[in-house]
Amino acid sequence: MDMSHIKLTVLGSGTMMPTKERNPSGFLLEANEKRVLLDCGHGTVSRLVDLGIDPQTIDAVFISHFHTDHFGDAFNLVHARFVEDIYQDKHDHKEILFIGPEDIEKRFGLWRQVFWVEPKEHYPIVFKEGVGEYRVGDIRIETFEVKHVQWFQSVGAKITVGNKTIVYTGDIGSDHDFNLLTEQTRDADLLITEASYEQLTPNHFTFPQVVELAEKANIAKVLVVHLRPQMVERTRELVAGNPKFQLAEDKTVITL
Repeated sequence: MDMSHIKLTVLGSGTMMPTKERNPSGFLLEANEKRVLLDCGHGTVSRLVDLGIDPQTIDAVFISHFHTDHFGDAFNLVHARFVEDIYQDKHDHKEILFIGPEDIEKRFGLWRQVFWVEPKEHYPIVFKEGVGEYRVGDIRIETFEVKHVQWFQSVGAKITVGNKTIVYTGDIGSDHDFNLLTEQTRDADLLITEASYEQLTPNHFTFPQVVELAEKANIAKVLVVHLRPQMVERTRELVAGNPKFQLAEDKTVITL
């Protein structure tokens, strides 16, 4: 398998409030003619179009948790695809797979009651919930539970293509089981995670924790994401001192 076919595009490296530089969380993984979104925060659909990527070509969406900076454009992606098919006089819609925490199908249905009230209109979505192992072509996705907030389940993803591994944690709390996370990320070629906090917090990871994790888990490269505007420069300073680390910027492309 040609590993040059693995490409990650940063669609959004920021948090809840977009800035001129950063959209909320969204990452496009492409491998051997399959496209998977890792989170789909608000603004993701327009960023795809801005980069010349047809939203109709997305095969699957992984959602780490239900905050809108990670989930906010998931419904919009489906509804936009449906309407565009109608514009093109196409009624054979392309099925899309949603992988995410428990209750993702229920929450999507509640969203539809508010924003898509036409009961006879239909789009083919397959929902896979909770911890499990799933495949999208040559892409294997193993989900694992992540400690973030108490209000709902959050999940991370270990993604394997051939002999390459990418781990995406989504938002993760400082008191997540560190030893378990070390095993879940061990020998990863790329870890995508947040690290822009300097003090321990129940809902987010700190930079020192990620440095320790990268060393103990033998991670080759760390992409620091979910950057708060007030912490960008400080995080940039911290990343500059560690060659394993890269500060994410919107529209960055990484190949493995």
